[in-house]
Amino acid sequence: MASTVRNGFPFFRASKGVWYCWIEDRQTSLKVKGSSNKKLAYDAWYALLGNTPPTAPLAAPSLTVGELFRIYLADIECRFKPLTVQTYSRDLAKFQPTAIGVNQLRHQDITIWLSKMVVNSTTKAIRLRSLSACLGWAVKQDLMLANPCAKVTKPKSLSRTEAIISESDHHRLLAAASPDFQLVLTVLHATGCRPGEACSMTVENFDAINSVVKLSVHKTDRSGKPRLIFLPPEVVKLLEVQAARYGSGKLLRSRRGHAWDAKAITNAFWRLRAELGISAIAYGYRHSFATRALSAGIPDSHVAALLGHSSTATLHKHYSHLTSQAEVLRQALGKI
Repeated sequence: MASTVRNGFPFFRASKGVWYCWIEDRQTSLKVKGSSNKKLAYDAWYALLGNTPPTAPLAAPSLTVGELFRIYLADIECRFKPLTVQTYSRDLAKFQPTAIGVNQLRHQDITIWLSKMVVNSTTKAIRLRSLSACLGWAVKQDLMLANPCAKVTKPKSLSRTEAIISESDHHRLLAAASPDFQLVLTVLHATGCRPGEACSMTVENFDAINSVVKLSVHKTDRSGKPRLIFLPPEVVKLLEVQAARYGSGKLLRSRRGHAWDAKAITNAFWRLRAELGISAIAYGYRHSFATRALSAGIPDSHVAALLGHSSTATLHKHYSHLTSQAEVLRQALGKI
């Protein structure tokens, strides 16, 4: 049986550093390394198919949006962390017009898709960012001509200061939450950790003696350093109870013993918001922690370390009105 080409053109897998193509519904290596060696990859592709390179310029590949999503997710699976791949997969699954060709996709289709979402503008912005990342990758891989997301008006994301959860709202959330979710809220409030990091706390990476949780894989693990989440005494005691209760595995679990994950936390916040009328998200606790710490005069380098940032750049970008560096500059201005 003659070989068939699934998606028309070779594509570069950055995780392997090698060019691939689809043959008989399987990804096949062309044994050409380096993203800059596109011509060699095409020559190898034609040789593999027993064809000769065309003299006319290559046309854009004809594949559907759904097929593009599958190729993209297969590519990032080897380069990104599982949780990141899960996030992209979830966001792309929300996109409906997947049967049309990638080069028939218009920015109006994306705008209509966003307008029909019954979510806040921040969630819309996140989903658009995921779609744009996929389509931008496709353009670089010559799988489509242009990224239509570039022409879409981006929904306004909630700023970090707008997402802050006040102490009064925190106590209202605690009072209305179930006992198992109260522990989640307490950990987020007291440590400023990311929701995903809270879900990753286990008996095994919890060090009660040193009051720390050590995560070997986390959002900023490109530095090669583990993420240390420092715990106040009251949280240590709560987690010790959990460790004794379960013996191994995840520390934060529902009343039925299921580990809390990002989706479960989001759903719990949805219910509390509807009940209390409070505009609160899980990440709001992280922003609140940073704001409280900086307002208390804790050096920005210390706050950055507590949040798991490799530098103070993020703090200066989003909390410049609170960082110690900004205060130093204001004092210097007064001396001029």
